Amino acid sequence: PVPAPPSLGYDPDQRASGDASKEADALRKAMKGWGTDEKALISVLAKPDPLQMALIRNTYMERHGRNLEKDLKSELSGDFEIAMLALAAGPLGQDIMYLREAMSGIGTDEIAINDVLIGRSNADLRAIKYQYVNKYSKALVEDIKSDLSGKTEKFFLMLLNAARPERGTYFDQASVDKDVHELHLATNAKTGTDEIGVAAVFLAASDQKLVAVAQAFEAKYHISLEKTIKSEFSGHLEKALLGLLAKARDPLKFDVETMLAVVPVGGGKPDMKRLIYWAVRLHWNPPYLKQVKEALQQRTGSDFGRRIRASLPPGDLQDVIMRVWS
Repeated sequence: PVPAPPSLGYDPDQRASGDASKEADALRKAMKGWGTDEKALISVLAKPDPLQMALIRNTYMERHGRNLEKDLKSELSGDFEIAMLALAAGPLGQDIMYLREAMSGIGTDEIAINDVLIGRSNADLRAIKYQYVNKYSKALVEDIKSDLSGKTEKFFLMLLNAARPERGTYFDQASVDKDVHELHLATNAKTGTDEIGVAAVFLAASDQKLVAVAQAFEAKYHISLEKTIKSEFSGHLEKALLGLLAKARDPLKFDVETMLAVVPVGGGKPDMKRLIYWAVRLHWNPPYLKQVKEALQQRTGSDFGRRIRASLPPGDLQDVIMRVWS
């Protein structure tokens, strides 16, 4: 099969045509002198697609000799700053900022690492690795090595090889049966778990093959592969493997479940950084965002946007998140 192309905004050769001087000047005006015009920043940065955003960033630098990210950092603060930086960076820039943040300081935000890296195409993973070292002068795998350890570290290093078979890669029943047998040997058939054996089967399968393996595993051993993973693994690696399998089975359902976890029902406090990441990430692909919103409406019986709005304090952050969501 032809390898999946990079997503919009993940290929440096993709360029937007046109003139972004009006937007660049509006951004400069909003941040020049005393005070900041947050409303003007929102109206410029919440609209563009990934390629237009790159054009705006470049035009801002060309016309004003200034770095948009640095200017936003000096003018804004808190969660609103995080949201505006995510927008201004474009989808690829947003991914690497979120990853970097997940591994800075004490402790590691394992969920954030999963959010960015699990279930991504080979092309997007390669773009993320390239852009990460470009921006931070340190390879992503080096940061993974210093932040993770043991089997989890090994899994992510294998994942970052970005060598999973592409969607549509041919496989036969014999190879499915072989994988089912390997998974059984690595889990239920022995005391202890061969974690790397399981990871190797997962990462050597295309999404379609992984689903076929999961179905055959359950048919043969009368226990779902998910249940087996839950009983044999724990922590970060368990979540990563379950995420890979869930994303292979149904990417839309996976993203719907993610949004339901991020914004709790009944007006609980959301995981703010994660809400910003997912709202901004989904908005880069409007037709897909529409599908997610429709699926959320079906699941909850109400407009999920209202649930997001209710979870955010009134103000600039609420304004920008609602703008990208709608």
